[in-house]
Amino acid sequence: MSTVGRGLLGGVVGTVLITGCARGPTLSESSDRLNADTAHVLRDGAQRLGPPGGKPRTLTSRTEPCTGGRSRRQLRTELPLRPGLAPTVLVDQATGVTLGLMGDRGYRLTNPPSGKGRHRSFTMTRDVPSVTFTVRFQSGRHPALVLDGVTPCLPE
Repeated sequence: MSTVGRGLLGGVVGTVLITGCARGPTLSESSDRLNADTAHVLRDGAQRLGPPGGKPRTLTSRTEPCTGGRSRRQLRTELPLRPGLAPTVLVDQATGVTLGLMGDRGYRLTNPPSGKGRHRSFTMTRDVPSVTFTVRFQSGRHPALVLDGVTPCLPE
């Protein structure tokens, strides 16, 4: 192939790559990731942390408008945790399991675990498609994991 031919081919390939990358994720792509990752964490979390017969439930599921014709998706779910363990042991165990489940899905820790005793929270983010989860644990009479997932404001 001639030098000119290589230059033209490189220009076409470069333009395709730049155009494809510049488009960025859409709301539907990030929403699909949000839903799939929530289902994964709740399903595997229920098996490893939930009481027998405990079912996750959706507390909030909505799409909110942003400026510039964009929207973001929010999803809040709750998973009851198995009672019986000492509160700090339960929160430690649930934190470890959830960090592992989300790390396996490509999330990185953006706000490390904080809180003592019966309560703890942390935030994890995935860059492409962009989704952020804040995970909260509470122990006590009704121990639970609350998973707040959100996409950024994106085109539809």
